[in-house]
Amino acid sequence: MAARPLAGTGGEAALPPGIALGAVGLAAASAIELLILRTFTRTAIHIPGITALREPYEVLSFGGRYAYFVSIALLLFALPTAAWTLWRRGTVQRGMAAAIGIFALMSGLAAATASGRLAVDAATAGAVAVVAVGMVVLSRRWATSVPVCLFAAAFILSSAHTLGQSAAQEKLVTLRTDGALTAAEVVGVAFALTAPLLARRSLDRAAVMVGAGTALVVFVAFLGNGGATARFLLLWNEGLSGVLPSVAYAAAAGCLAATFTAFARARNGVAAAGLVLLVTGGIGLHSTYQSGLAITGMAVLVLALTQRPERLGSRATGDAADAVPGAMLPAPATPGT
Repeated sequence: MAARPLAGTGGEAALPPGIALGAVGLAAASAIELLILRTFTRTAIHIPGITALREPYEVLSFGGRYAYFVSIALLLFALPTAAWTLWRRGTVQRGMAAAIGIFALMSGLAAATASGRLAVDAATAGAVAVVAVGMVVLSRRWATSVPVCLFAAAFILSSAHTLGQSAAQEKLVTLRTDGALTAAEVVGVAFALTAPLLARRSLDRAAVMVGAGTALVVFVAFLGNGGATARFLLLWNEGLSGVLPSVAYAAAAGCLAATFTAFARARNGVAAAGLVLLVTGGIGLHSTYQSGLAITGMAVLVLALTQRPERLGSRATGDAADAVPGAMLPAPATPGT
């Protein structure tokens, strides 16, 4: 089955070039940072004879740090650009843009030590929730919003545990939130397993094969060293503790890879970038940087997978109506504040 282009031809598909380039660039930079800083440098110490490769290691580490700073610079551009584009699209989108603006404001105040961590975390969880609700309202088909809503639910459940701990430390209230982490784990894996719904009209044999290959590689990684290293990286990078069977995470990785491949083959770089940003941002309150990546990813997916409200009544039905608006761009292949 040939891949079907996902980009629409209507006005809703005409995303500003800044959104497309910023999202793809941010996704690429954050993916490089994730692979080098958050993955390779944390596992290199377990490689026998790594000291003999000190110079290549330092060069690669420098590249990862450079990618991190590039990612931060692009995030400072992509997040407000996405918010402004949402603001110009309609009433529902303005609510999402306002929530993103509050997150950005609280993050800036925290960086200037004018706001506490609890306020920033609450604004982050609130922004994720509002964007997810907006996605549901704007989606023409329920399947499109399911993965994004599951990601948001996992993020909020994980955030609830962190917020509960912060509230207890500041002696505001004491809550038992341990169960939220287990729930976040299950819902987070469910998000990845349902990700192909985002690109169900363009999934072809090539995408499925890439997904199957990725699942196999991840499963083998979980077999090595009893899966300790893989679970450590999963917790550090994605906020998942790895308490579920290894096959669940392997299948989840395969579904994400298949979805990304489907977007890439359909030349929907914006949607592919949004998916990558959800992965590089992770689930939960890791840092302002990673939270910014996740929120930007959700906003980008809203822009790429929904259309302007005023055009809902004039769109055709059938395959044409299922075409996902997006930019005709090639898809791209961190300590935080």
